[in-house]
Amino acid sequence: MSATYDVIVAGSGHNGLTAAAYLAKAGQKVLVLERNDWFGGGCMTGEFVAPGFRLDVHSNAHHLIQANPLIRNDELGLLSKYGLKYIYPDAQFSTIFDDGSYIITYADLDRTCDSIAAISPRDAEVYRKFATMSRETLPLLVSGLFVPPVPQGSFWALLDQSPQGQRLMHMLQKSVLEILYEYFENEKVIIHLAKFASEAFVGPDQKAAGFIVFTMPGFMHTYPGGLPVGGSGMLIEALMKCLQAQGAEFRLNTEVDKVVVEGGRAVGVRTRDGETIRAKNAVLGTIHPRLLERFVDGLDERVAANARRVQTASYAIMSQIFALNEAPKYHAGEEPGSALIAGFGSSRLEDFRRTFDDFRHGDLTAHDAIISAMVNSNYDPSRAPPGKATLTLYGFGPFELRDGGSAAWDARKDEFSDWLLGQYRRYVSNLDERNIIGLRFYTPLDIARHSPSFQNGDVTGVGKFFHQIGGHRPTPELSQYTVPGVERLYLAGTFMHPPGGVTGGGRATAIKMCRDLGIDFERLCR
Repeated sequence: MSATYDVIVAGSGHNGLTAAAYLAKAGQKVLVLERNDWFGGGCMTGEFVAPGFRLDVHSNAHHLIQANPLIRNDELGLLSKYGLKYIYPDAQFSTIFDDGSYIITYADLDRTCDSIAAISPRDAEVYRKFATMSRETLPLLVSGLFVPPVPQGSFWALLDQSPQGQRLMHMLQKSVLEILYEYFENEKVIIHLAKFASEAFVGPDQKAAGFIVFTMPGFMHTYPGGLPVGGSGMLIEALMKCLQAQGAEFRLNTEVDKVVVEGGRAVGVRTRDGETIRAKNAVLGTIHPRLLERFVDGLDERVAANARRVQTASYAIMSQIFALNEAPKYHAGEEPGSALIAGFGSSRLEDFRRTFDDFRHGDLTAHDAIISAMVNSNYDPSRAPPGKATLTLYGFGPFELRDGGSAAWDARKDEFSDWLLGQYRRYVSNLDERNIIGLRFYTPLDIARHSPSFQNGDVTGVGKFFHQIGGHRPTPELSQYTVPGVERLYLAGTFMHPPGGVTGGGRATAIKMCRDLGIDFERLCR
């Protein structure tokens, strides 16, 4: 029997660490257990390709977290005390089309409208109005984003009380393209906006995902995405410094096998090597709902069945990271290539839609790749040796391939790596073998293996379908970060509210835990 702690945290992704840091600040004795030989989950930075080249495998730019009081108000001192720094490029997202034209979304609304006007003056004016509506809705949305969600019925009743809320209700019931068709005419403008929405793992025709493309301009022009100096892992480093300052303890290579439940209450964990560690107040698990039954015996059958049935996103992600002798040079010019995220693809909307249709049938290469590129060394010199460059490519694809299912990714890994690189080379002039010092390719299957939270290669945990957002994320029973029938067991992760990505969502879990433990969370954040 090991020592007893107030709170035990199983898993060291940024959501679990965020919740843990708030609790440690409140005076709780916290132990963090991590099954891997590194901390951070999907926030992972390292020299994976060549010495001196710091690359991110999963999370890269940090968008939604910028609106979180964790960062906005620096509630834990990550920015002021623990070394976290962000760079905020004005050029946030670009789409470079196969005919050499492009559109850039800037943090600055006027510059964005000017870029759209080069393609469609009419749609540029519409975008200004669209972005203004989005920004008007933002306070309502942000107020409920980083706190425990209200029940779905109450949420709808709340929205129905104001014009901004009713507008959001409208967006919540339609697909991305249905919303864009209501406002915009030019196919390139529609592709550009739908492409950026797809970064949130919602396809263009996915029902009840229209709110993503509607709220995107509000966030982009109010809380632009930030690039963490030194890499995505620097968020983890800052959180761990915060925890260490509050006396928290950590263990690597310690895999939790079971949550220990006595009398209907979580009282500790058992590790795979048989050690039992007790928790006086709570156990916090970054446990994907599909895996909950493995960790908790005797779950209510309805809770367990709904957890097993959660849906992952309709497509997965692959990544390719490079160490380069020099930064890519784009045929379209330096300006669109300098965006924080540069996207590429067909200028024909039908091709764009068919690519996502292909994913549902297990096909990858029938149409142009959906690619995003990040050259982080353009903004952050610490990422590469002097004069050199880093490059990260992300591509979408099916998790289950038509021939051979997900297992076929291993057999065809080199083939798909070459295909993705070949697709990207169409847009650059200098990415021959002389420029590539080294590269690594991660398939959706590799990504699923990296973390139990990334089921089916979905780095957002579970899909952003209407039945899996807000008070129903990931299921109605689990949406309040607790497990019915097991007191003092809490959940945190990308699969919880707020949905997906680097959000600092563990703050909401911490609020719930503080309420149950009698801790004044508001006072904690002053």
